Amino acid sequence: MAAMEPSPTRDLAHDQNSPKNIPFDLIFEILSRLPAKSIIRFLSVCKLWYSTIRSKDLADSFLIHSKTRPRLLFTFKHFDSRKRFIFSAPEHGTEENSSTARHDMTMSDLVYYIKSLPVNGLICCTRGSSIAVCNPTTRQILKLPDEHFVFTLGCQQQEWRKIEFIDVGDPYTDVKGGICISGGIYYVIGHKKIARFDVRSEKVELINAPQEDMLNEEDIKKVIVYHSSDDITTINAHCWTLVNHQGKLGGTDYKEFYLMRLWIHEEEDESWNIMTCDVPTEWGDLFRDKGLSSTGDIHTGEVMLVSDTLESSKPFTVYYYDMIRESFGSATVEGIADSEFRRGIHGFGKRNRDMLCFPGHIENIMFF
Repeated sequence: MAAMEPSPTRDLAHDQNSPKNIPFDLIFEILSRLPAKSIIRFLSVCKLWYSTIRSKDLADSFLIHSKTRPRLLFTFKHFDSRKRFIFSAPEHGTEENSSTARHDMTMSDLVYYIKSLPVNGLICCTRGSSIAVCNPTTRQILKLPDEHFVFTLGCQQQEWRKIEFIDVGDPYTDVKGGICISGGIYYVIGHKKIARFDVRSEKVELINAPQEDMLNEEDIKKVIVYHSSDDITTINAHCWTLVNHQGKLGGTDYKEFYLMRLWIHEEEDESWNIMTCDVPTEWGDLFRDKGLSSTGDIHTGEVMLVSDTLESSKPFTVYYYDMIRESFGSATVEGIADSEFRRGIHGFGKRNRDMLCFPGHIENIMFF
């Protein structure tokens, strides 16, 4: 039986080039708190540092600290150069008092689409039935199998396992969103169903979208006004943005730009609660003129609203709505494809670009 090799992270403490009189645990803790850019730069120090930084121990420790520094992720594509650009900036309300975006990665294959929230700093990219995972921190892309498979990192069974999938039509063209909450991955299928994949049991179950008859009398009056002559008996979950509302699955939508709703799923009895609030007139006009939409909520619980257009040479504005306090706010993000970036090696001129923005992004130094 072969002897177990010592952990490279532990060998670092005995390396003759290591600073003397500094305990290894302290060195390890310092590394885990450094910015990802600095850690990645240290890969070239020596082979021992290379193996330490790429170890699971350091990646796990870094992730714990990184989760306290959530970021917004921005992405847009340039057809002429066939590239997709990824930026990120701190969410407002974090200790990082900065409103300047940072260029994290350039993808040379723009045909990949990004439709769901990042999970632990990893981004799901799709192209038809093809799926890939992207890590903007390490600037790596990993292509995945086309069928429904599961791979669990850190377990003894290091292999892809095929799972059973409930047949509800085309699983690729009918899927929208995607959010991870307490060991479950939720996404909308079609217009009336929400799927939940349990990462522990590796099984998929379906949740029925709520019905309008779950509204109370006051909310029904609001919905009737904003629905106009539409059928109000069934909620179109495909129009939702899935959110994590205090550890519970939630879905947000808005009607005619002047009414916002938050549906909250109660897992114990499979029921739905709803919160509704009126949007101020000036904000409703802004929603309509800017074409704002929501891709989720940030760490403060506020729902994020953004335009789908990056205007040339203008700062990008992110809008926030607190459903509990019924208050609106906004923050300006500088540096997303500014004039210097556009005139540089990328050279894609002054035209407006289609923009996607997602909350809840973090840095992750896990290497594929």
